[in-house]
Amino acid sequence: MYQSDLNFLFAHNRYTYDDSIALVNDYVHQWIEEQILVQEAEKSENIDREIIDVRVENFKNDLLIHELENSMLNERLDTNISDDEIQKYYLENQKEFQLNDYLVKVLYLKIPLDAPDIEKIAQTYKLNKPADLEEIQTYAKIYATNFYYDAENWIYFDDLLKEVPLQDINKDNFILKRSKTRFEESGYYYFLNIIDYKLKNSISPLSFEKENIKDRILNMRVRTLREEIKMKL
Repeated sequence: MYQSDLNFLFAHNRYTYDDSIALVNDYVHQWIEEQILVQEAEKSENIDREIIDVRVENFKNDLLIHELENSMLNERLDTNISDDEIQKYYLENQKEFQLNDYLVKVLYLKIPLDAPDIEKIAQTYKLNKPADLEEIQTYAKIYATNFYYDAENWIYFDDLLKEVPLQDINKDNFILKRSKTRFEESGYYYFLNIIDYKLKNSISPLSFEKENIKDRILNMRVRTLREEIKMKL
């Protein structure tokens, strides 16, 4: 091993002097172990070197083809996906978007027990008046340990349960009734308001699946373009 063999370790030049020494020592140690094992393997009479040569050649070929395809993909792949394409895919593939769990829109607050005006928040979190939301948002910025509200986007109810320690509830009834609940747990008040829901086993809304559909369309383009490249070559 030569000094020049280590230059790639410092390509970004972001290490301190001590970090650089530790990095070099670790790399050299691994390199020495590898060289010892390789030398022992070279001496062994139980290794079929022809098979290894074939595997190395196959791996090299696969790597070369992969790099060639990637370079051509980067030149030709169109990553722009229109809203019309997304909607078309959504309408033509409804079975792919069947919900296995409820989607909900919620308001959720987690507040320490010693926070002020709890009884006032116990009314405003229900959002009975247009002004309630602004009051909740202002209060949450100052006192809430955790706060969530998004009127545009859906989340899975089970993901919400990772944040809210609801116990002994009938999930179906709780969601379908658009429940509003307040409880204490481990030194905090929790406030939860189910604003809207999408039924389990119904079709997931387009707004929730948009990014997912973009990824699917892009993957389809990649597969098609790979085949086109192979045929052309």
